[in-house]
Amino acid sequence: MNNSKRLTTFLRVVLIMLVFAAFTVTVYASPEEALTENWFPGSPAAKSLRDYVTKVTNEDDPENFIPAKDRIAVFDMDGTLTCETFFTYYDTMMFIDYCNNQLDDNDRLSEKDKKELKQVAAEITPDYKAGEELARNFARAYKGMTVDELYDYAVEFVRKETSSFENMRYIDGFYLPMVELVKYLYENDFTIYVVSGTERTTTRAIVANSPIKDYVTPNHVIGTEFEIKLEGHEDTPSNMDYKYGEDGQDDKLVITGGFIQKNLNANKTIYIEREIGQRPVLAFGNSGSDTSMMNYALIDNQYPSEAYMIIADDDEREWGTQNWEEKSKENSEKGYIPVSMKNDFERIYPEKISKAAAQYQPSDEDTARASDGEPIDYSETFPSWDPDSKPLKELVAFVTDCTDESGSGYLEPADRIATFDMDGTILCEKAPVYIDYCLTMYRVLDDPDYKATKEERDAMNEIRDHAYSAGETFHPESLTKDDLVASAFAGMTPEEFRSYVVNFADSVDAVGFEGMTYGESFYKPMTEVIAYLKANDFDVWMVSACEREVVRSLVERFGIPYDHVVATDVPYVASGKGDEKADEYNMGKDEEILLGMPLDPVECGKSGKSAAIAREIGKQPVLAFGNSSGDYSMLNYAEGNKKHEGMGFFIVCDDTEREYGNSEKASEYYDEAEKQGWTAISMANDWKTIYGDNVKKTGLPLADKDEELDEAA
Repeated sequence: MNNSKRLTTFLRVVLIMLVFAAFTVTVYASPEEALTENWFPGSPAAKSLRDYVTKVTNEDDPENFIPAKDRIAVFDMDGTLTCETFFTYYDTMMFIDYCNNQLDDNDRLSEKDKKELKQVAAEITPDYKAGEELARNFARAYKGMTVDELYDYAVEFVRKETSSFENMRYIDGFYLPMVELVKYLYENDFTIYVVSGTERTTTRAIVANSPIKDYVTPNHVIGTEFEIKLEGHEDTPSNMDYKYGEDGQDDKLVITGGFIQKNLNANKTIYIEREIGQRPVLAFGNSGSDTSMMNYALIDNQYPSEAYMIIADDDEREWGTQNWEEKSKENSEKGYIPVSMKNDFERIYPEKISKAAAQYQPSDEDTARASDGEPIDYSETFPSWDPDSKPLKELVAFVTDCTDESGSGYLEPADRIATFDMDGTILCEKAPVYIDYCLTMYRVLDDPDYKATKEERDAMNEIRDHAYSAGETFHPESLTKDDLVASAFAGMTPEEFRSYVVNFADSVDAVGFEGMTYGESFYKPMTEVIAYLKANDFDVWMVSACEREVVRSLVERFGIPYDHVVATDVPYVASGKGDEKADEYNMGKDEEILLGMPLDPVECGKSGKSAAIAREIGKQPVLAFGNSSGDYSMLNYAEGNKKHEGMGFFIVCDDTEREYGNSEKASEYYDEAEKQGWTAISMANDWKTIYGDNVKKTGLPLADKDEELDEAA
C-alpha cells in the first residue's frame, strides 16, 4: 500500500471516529447535562429520569424505544409542579379570596347563598378536609360567571402575594426543578399534560401564566369540571335542546353553579383515557389522589414506564412535614420512584423567595367578613354586652327572622334599613355636651390658628361655663351655636373641614373622662350592633340633628359612607359666586366648593327626622335606634314598617358610675318606651362596658362653680 492510500485510509478512520464521537455526545452526553441546574448533582431521581429518557428516545434500542407520538407524560399540579403549602391548593386559596373580596358583587347569587359560602370559606383552616362537597361550593360561588371571567379572575388572583412566603406571588410557586424537568421532557419530544384536581379553566389560567406555558397547551390541561351552558339556558336539562349562535350573536358560556366531577383518584385515570386516549408512560404526583394516575402509567403498559412521587420533606425552605424514610419506603413498595424536595431539589424557588415566619392563616378581618352570624357567639360578636341581655337577644332574633329565606319574615337586603341617631345613641353626648358644641368650643377658644372675634369668644365662654358646670347646652342671646359653627368654619373646603373634625376627634381628650379622646367616645356596644347589622346586609344610616359634615367625618370609621348620613346641612358655595344666585352662576374649573354661612338646618328632630328619612332614603326603616324625645318619631316610623313589623330600640342613659346618667330622666324614658312599645336598652345593666375598661369618669371641671351659673342655666 502506497503512502497516498495509507493517508486516505487513515483519514477515513479519523472521520468515522469523529462522527461516532459526535453521535455519542449527542445521544449520551446531552441527557447527562439535563436536570442539573436546580437538582442536586447526585440526585438519584434526576439520574433515573435521565437514564429513562436516554433509553426510550434511542432508536437503536428497539426494545425500549418509544415513538414520539406515544411519549405521554402526565403531571398533577398542586404539590407536584407547584407549591400547595400556602396552606392549601390554588383553587381553595382563590375561593377564600373570592368569598372575602368579590362574592358580595355577584348579583346572580341569593343572600342566603352568599352567607353559606362565606361560612364555608371561614371554616377552611389548615386542618380542613378537602373533597367533592367543597368543589361543589366552588362551582356555586362562581355561578353566572362566563368562562372568560373566571379565567381572568384566576389570572388576577395568582398575581397576588401569599403571606406564607416572602416575595412570592401565587404564580411564583412553581418548583424550579420540576419546571426544568418539564422543559427537558418537552425538548425530548414528550407531550406534556397537566391533570389537576383544580378546576380546568383555573388550571389553564395558571399554566398559561407560568414558567411551563411554552410546554403545555390549553388543550393539554385536564381538571375538575364545572357545569357550563349557554347564558339564558342554565336550567335547560340537555345541551341538545338549544343551539349556539342561533340568533347570530356570540352566546356566552357561563358557569351554572352545577358540578360534574372532581378530578381526583380514579377520575384522573378516567379523564386521561377519555381526553388523551392512551396510557401515559411517565406520571408525576405528590399524594394519594394521584396514585390511580400513576398506576395507570405503570400497569400493563406496552412501553417502559415510570412514576415519580414528590415527597414534601423540606421544612426549611418549604412548609413540608412529610417523613422521608417513611414516605420513600411506602412509595417504593408501590413501584413509584420517590423524589425528596430536601435532598433532590438544590433550589425550590428563585433566590428572592424565602419561607415566611408564619404560614398563612385567615385574618380576623376575613373571618369576620365570612361569618354569617348564625349561630351567634355572643362573647365574640358582642363582647361589650351582657350575654344575658334581653334587648340584645330580641335584636338577634329580629335580625335572624329578617334574614332567614325559609321564613315568613324574610326581608330582601334592599329593604333592611336601619337608622341610628348619633349623639347619645352611639356616641357620648355628655362630654360634656353634644360633640358639635365641643368642636366649636375648641375652634373658638383653643385653636391657635383661628382668630375668633370678641363676640364669638364671649358667647362661647358662656356656653362652655354652663357645659363644664352642669353638662347642659346653653344658648346665649348674642350668638347661637349655629351662628358660631357657620362663622368658625366658613371658607373651608368640605375636605378641609372633614380633616379638621377627624383631627379634633382623634387628638382632643373628652371632657369629664380620663383615657379617651372624642373619637374614642363611641359606645362600644353600639358599634358592635352596627357591625352585626352590616354583616347581615342591613343598610345602616345615621340620622342626626348634628351638622352633616361633622357626622360624616365621625362615622366614616365604621364603614358608613357619606351618602348614608341625614343631618343638618352646612351650606356649600362656589368660591367665586359672590352675591350671585346659585342657580344663575356657573362656577369655573379652577374654583372650589366651600363651606358657607349661615347654616341651612334640616328639621331632624321629632317628626322632622321621619320626613328627612322619607326624603333622603326613600324607604321606611325596619330598625331604628334613638335616645331622646327627638327620636320618638323615627322609632315609631320604623315600628310601623309596612313590609315587616319593625323594631325601635331606645338607649337609656341610666349609668351614673361610668356615665353622666340622670335617674329621674331615665325613669321617664323607661315609661315612654313601655308606653310606645319600644325596646329599652339600659346602659347600666345591658352593657358590660361603655367605652372600655381603661376609660374612667372624672366629673365635670366646673361642677362646683358658684350657684349663679346654675340659676342662669
